[in-house]
Amino acid sequence: MSDRRVLVRGERAAHGGAVVAHEGGRTFMVHYALPGELVEVEVVGRRGGVFQARAERVVEASEDRVAARCPHFGECGGCHWQHALYARQLELKRQVVADAWRRAGLRLPPESPVLGMDEPWRYRIRGEFQAVECGGRVSFGFHRLRSHQVLPIATCPIHDRRIERAALAFGQAATELGRRGLQSLLLTVEPTGPGLLWRVQEMGRRPGATDAELAARAAELVPDLVLLEDSIGLEFWGLTFRVRSDTFVQTNYRQMLVLYQQVLDMLAPGPEDEVLDLYSGIGTIALVVARQAASVTAVEENPTAVRLAALNARINQLDNVQALPGRVEEVLRGIRAGRHRAVVLDPPRAGCEPAALAELLRLGPERLVYVSCDPATHARDLAQLVRGGYRVRRAAVVDMFPQTYHVESVAALDRAAGI
Repeated sequence: MSDRRVLVRGERAAHGGAVVAHEGGRTFMVHYALPGELVEVEVVGRRGGVFQARAERVVEASEDRVAARCPHFGECGGCHWQHALYARQLELKRQVVADAWRRAGLRLPPESPVLGMDEPWRYRIRGEFQAVECGGRVSFGFHRLRSHQVLPIATCPIHDRRIERAALAFGQAATELGRRGLQSLLLTVEPTGPGLLWRVQEMGRRPGATDAELAARAAELVPDLVLLEDSIGLEFWGLTFRVRSDTFVQTNYRQMLVLYQQVLDMLAPGPEDEVLDLYSGIGTIALVVARQAASVTAVEENPTAVRLAALNARINQLDNVQALPGRVEEVLRGIRAGRHRAVVLDPPRAGCEPAALAELLRLGPERLVYVSCDPATHARDLAQLVRGGYRVRRAAVVDMFPQTYHVESVAALDRAAGI
């Protein structure tokens, strides 16, 4: 066996979709393997003292190994766990979250549920595709694993079928029209309606500019869809929202409802509560909370999202929501301590800035609910809040991204007595 080919046994899952293995004093991060499996791997790189590898031959398979549904799996970098039974995927994600908490000096409450999907396919309502040209044909696809090379795709079973069909339609339209210099395609579909929000990035065209001819031809190829450039509707729990391409939206609509129910249950807003919603986006959580709380102050850095949050509050006739623009740490400096009883925060993957956590501790709300899409930064920030006088009361793991390594977690914290 060559130096690039090694026989290893998988040990445990790591955040990033690989399995940790050791052999001959070396540490390997092995993709497309499962814990407990004996696999022959090919070393494809090295990062620091860790060898990056991919399983090329399974010598002893796990009983949890299944055939991947997607023909592009193993080449496309979008999915990482399609070869694992879904119940096993949920176990691995819980372990990854628990490991992150442990490294931060915390313990994931043992009763924390892992909330998966009944049908963990076709769940994405937003997809961003990269353009690739080959032999005069324009296609859209995703980056290969750990590569900048784009793999054209014909199907993607984690996306809504309408997005899959629309991506193929835009590729055909671009080919027929002789378009060159396309870079990316962002598609967002209405979960309960026919609208399809689209945005194309092209070299030489200013960001946000549209290509009416391209869209018109694509629309002819998907006549059951209504192609929209400005915004689409998002509806749930009797609320209506407008969503734009340049604002965040949870890509898994079905699990978004599961996540938001966890947030609502943990926050338990009452009619006397003034609530802060930090990193609030277009106001989805803020408006849900506002129906039960005295008021909600939503803080968001993206000015487009702030305007949409205010619009969404008016659409839903909720006059107890205030949308404030700016960086969270800067806006919080102007808020009086003790005013807000409860805070919900859902920051981007990088987590909170230290200054934002310091301001939260200064404000001293009675309870916090922290939502995160990154276990490491979530655990890091929770540990800082615990050191500042809070205790973790509840937690849950929500699988927003089946077949991938990505995972959402949510934690409820209470201020310790006497703080």
